[in-house]
Amino acid sequence: MKIEKIELQINHFKETVNFYKETLDFTSLDDNADMAVFKIGESQLVLHKNENDSHYYHFAFNIPSNMFYAAKAWLASRVPLLTEDHQDEVHFNQRTQAYACYFEDPAGKIVEFIARTETSPASSDRDFSANNVLSISEINLSTDQILQYVQKMKEFGIPVRDEEIPTLSSINFMGEYEDGAFILLGPLDRRWIFSQKTSISSPTLIHTDRGLVTNT
Repeated sequence: MKIEKIELQINHFKETVNFYKETLDFTSLDDNADMAVFKIGESQLVLHKNENDSHYYHFAFNIPSNMFYAAKAWLASRVPLLTEDHQDEVHFNQRTQAYACYFEDPAGKIVEFIARTETSPASSDRDFSANNVLSISEINLSTDQILQYVQKMKEFGIPVRDEEIPTLSSINFMGEYEDGAFILLGPLDRRWIFSQKTSISSPTLIHTDRGLVTNT
């Protein structure tokens, strides 16, 4: 599975659009009073203005497998990194082999840069820039209807990673490991790592190469 585009509802719209455009230097494909579209490598990030909305999300961007520390330094010069147990990075070494770091944008979204050492290509670039971001790697879908969503996504051809048995108490990684892209299907009120925020149901449109997954 590939994540082609995600559409999110956000408040602090102007500040958030400026953050992605000016602070992170992402390429703007469209920008008007109510919506902004950014190119994220092979994917698109679409932000819809909703100033009365208090929803937030967690999503991740794939970066080249050999550029984690360059990307982390680049990020740290632009935005405070989030910490967990006094650490500002994490090394995943069980089902996923990867390094990651986290930050919040002005709308309160928990954003991750992740270098998947086995599935993301390496880059020949010496210095990191926004042009090195490869794609949207993850987007959360938090719900109290996990099994229903598992079934719906399986009908689209989106499996639980490694054909694991779905769980109601933790995150189900929906997608294939080798693609390095997952819908994080999990329960409500689960704390996100590198944050004190817990998962909530937020309106989301997830455009994949298998079909459209929605949480409304």
